Amino acid sequence: MRTRIRHGLAAALVVSALSLTAACGGGEAQDDTKKDKAADKPAAGQTTSAAPSTAPAATAPLTAAQMKAGVLELKDLPSGWKAVKADEGPNLTKVDKPECLPIAGLFAEKLSGATLGASGDFENGGATTLNQKVLTFTGTGATDFVTKLGGALGSCTGFGATAEGMKVQATVEKLTVPQGAEEAHALRVKLSIAEFGYATEVNLLVARQGTGVIRLAHDPAAASGHKDFDALAKIATDKFVKGAKS
Repeated sequence: MRTRIRHGLAAALVVSALSLTAACGGGEAQDDTKKDKAADKPAAGQTTSAAPSTAPAATAPLTAAQMKAGVLELKDLPSGWKAVKADEGPNLTKVDKPECLPIAGLFAEKLSGATLGASGDFENGGATTLNQKVLTFTGTGATDFVTKLGGALGSCTGFGATAEGMKVQATVEKLTVPQGAEEAHALRVKLSIAEFGYATEVNLLVARQGTGVIRLAHDPAAASGHKDFDALAKIATDKFVKGAKS
């Protein structure tokens, strides 16, 4: 799940963009991430949160085919969107509140312990971006990741960090979670760099189905664009859950 924190922030950092991909723990990128690999065996069938299963939880990671099936395509989105190639860039580091590490980690470039699947990157109107990544874990990794994020959302309302050596302030707001996945959290992170008078707001969704996790970032060009996030998050959740169960 990448998104570009663009325009003002890009100019301030004198780089093209900031990446938004998920990570557990702190904002530091992890070197041991495994990319574009998948396990040979599919996960066992999963139930939705509305109908919990009494069967043992699946521990096998999703297959590459399941992850690809769970990624958004242009045809899934409302009119006005186009597929793009997302930029990569620096992470948020030196987080000043330990309880906020799982949230700040959503801005890291890599995720330790996860297999990264296919991604979907889109742009609307040349400014608003939507970026999705499907990941999978072995054992209880997916549940552990989502649980840590939920705990952070219960205690973290903001934090300070750095990006390319520049001080960034963030505030955190919980959002309504779309139904359909076994577990999900939605939030809005407001980022600002005071010395450049720059600020942006990014909507994030993290949802789990079995041993898979979706990471979705929506970066609207204006505050009025936030209203679209609920519908986009639901579309992404439904596509992911269907793919994970395929």
